[in-house]
Amino acid sequence: MSVIPIFLITITFLLSLPPTHGKGDFHCSVGVSKDICLKDDYAQFELPNTDVVNEIHVSLNIDEVYRVDDKDSSITFSAYFNVEWSESRMFVEPKFAALNNGLIQMSPEFVKDLWLPNIYIYNMKSYSVQNVYSKLSGLWIDTNKSVLYSQAAQISFVCPMNFMRFPLDKQRCQFRVGSYSYDMSKMIFITKEFGYSSYSKNVNRNSPPLDYDISMEALQENVIDFGSLGNFSVSGFEIVLTRHVSSYIVTYYIPAGFLVVVSWISFMVPTDMVAARMTLLVILFLALLNIVNTIKQDLPKSECLTAIEVWMLVCMLFIFGALIEYAGILLKNLLDKKKYQNEDRKAATIQQLTEQCSRTDQYFLISFPILFFIFNIIYWLAFIL
Repeated sequence: MSVIPIFLITITFLLSLPPTHGKGDFHCSVGVSKDICLKDDYAQFELPNTDVVNEIHVSLNIDEVYRVDDKDSSITFSAYFNVEWSESRMFVEPKFAALNNGLIQMSPEFVKDLWLPNIYIYNMKSYSVQNVYSKLSGLWIDTNKSVLYSQAAQISFVCPMNFMRFPLDKQRCQFRVGSYSYDMSKMIFITKEFGYSSYSKNVNRNSPPLDYDISMEALQENVIDFGSLGNFSVSGFEIVLTRHVSSYIVTYYIPAGFLVVVSWISFMVPTDMVAARMTLLVILFLALLNIVNTIKQDLPKSECLTAIEVWMLVCMLFIFGALIEYAGILLKNLLDKKKYQNEDRKAATIQQLTEQCSRTDQYFLISFPILFFIFNIIYWLAFIL
């Protein structure tokens, strides 16, 4: 049998098959749905509107904030990520439109043939759609040819954080959604709704313990300038993280401050009681070093000294200053005793040296508390205001 007739028969058979339009086959000619369908000339990879700007409405209803990670500066939360746009190229049966008002639920398979905005989440670390038996997503279309596509997702994004004021810090993290390739002349993003979902607000739930109090605000800037590429529209919101500072004050600040206050007792110990005075100051210094080592385990990475490191450093300087003051007194006594050891009035000289040391201790007993009080005023005003 000749090869040419077989080839012609095969071509004729393929041409007789009905045209396919996509993975979902929701075009009007297929006949799956006559109420709402896609016209036969529908182009999936073309913008819905070429003569006007396409408006993309974004809603993000957060269900739960799972984690705020200071180590890699990221936030992870679960949310209902909803995107709405107008698709004028769809066909809606007039009688069906007259009988139905509002959103009509469609099969999620419809999305396979539908144009979708090329959404880009800035600083995104991961995005995963939650899955039980199938992916948790939904598609709704109203009779005005508006499309709502929703996904239950877990989103993680990077937030540039500044820990200079840690643990008295407040972080502001922008969650921004925009188009990857279309500038403002073709696509505009509008924030329709953001914040916690109504379910999260009304239901008592065992939320994971977080180190922050979380609030949300609207974005201040909705446009990003990419130079020669143009201006790109963004939507979203700003997450404000205010750290819970009470645990840090009770665990680190107050104990370190108490150690400094206790070190002032050394100024009231007679200078000839070397063992008692040195033991007290050394124990206080080692206790403060232990607190510093404990802090370093949970301290986030920072380009400069954090607020708590400044506090610990100054507390160490006060205790170390008491040690240096006592070492100076001992050195002065040793030198003066060698100087006057051959004099007849040795007893009077020792008494005079003792009075001088006592006056030195009294001076530091007054000056150190005053300096520590001034430091506290400057410190808390600088890092809180």
